[in-house]
Amino acid sequence: MDFIAAASTHTKFNWRVRSLASDFLLEDTWEFPYEFSAKDRVDLHLFQKSAIEPMMKSIYDGSLTGMLFRLRKVFGALFCIDNNMHNLPIPDCREKSLRDRLQENDLKKDTPERAMDISTRDYMDFRPVYTFTDETLHELSNSTEHALMHYAWSPSGEGKWKVRLAVYIKYRNAFSKFYMSCIRPFRHVIVYPHIFRKCMEHWEAKKVPG
Repeated sequence: MDFIAAASTHTKFNWRVRSLASDFLLEDTWEFPYEFSAKDRVDLHLFQKSAIEPMMKSIYDGSLTGMLFRLRKVFGALFCIDNNMHNLPIPDCREKSLRDRLQENDLKKDTPERAMDISTRDYMDFRPVYTFTDETLHELSNSTEHALMHYAWSPSGEGKWKVRLAVYIKYRNAFSKFYMSCIRPFRHVIVYPHIFRKCMEHWEAKKVPG
């Protein structure tokens, strides 16, 4: 099953992240193979809490992807690429977090009590930037990059919605860009397909009957 989505499925909507992170590169766009309608009584936050959050909590499982994540953790420690977790400014900026760019209207819409906890408490320590009704944004900053993970409750036509993921990156140096290009095949062929399948397993097991 192919979870990759065209970039236009993200860029044709005026998500807050697009203006908030206009200096970031849109690295990847993905989507879950579900379409929801009002009768399903599902929203973005129910899906996140039921599928995405538990997947992140078991990211170091016995699968090939889990092994790659453990190897990545060791690699990061050896080469110090995960140093300065959330301590460095965004590349070419003064702010350390995208939250520093939020405006008063954004803060009024933000519901931090509904934010997903998708931190693994190590090099994948993603922290929430904002939690709106129809989109959420998390960020991770280390010595290699400043990365953003955006989930959207995205219209798909005829009164239906899909959950879509967009990943934004801002590199700190030439090594960062080289490193990301090296791991891209693993992300696309192994990691993301496994992650999406695990999310689907959790959703199918815990979804609320319509």
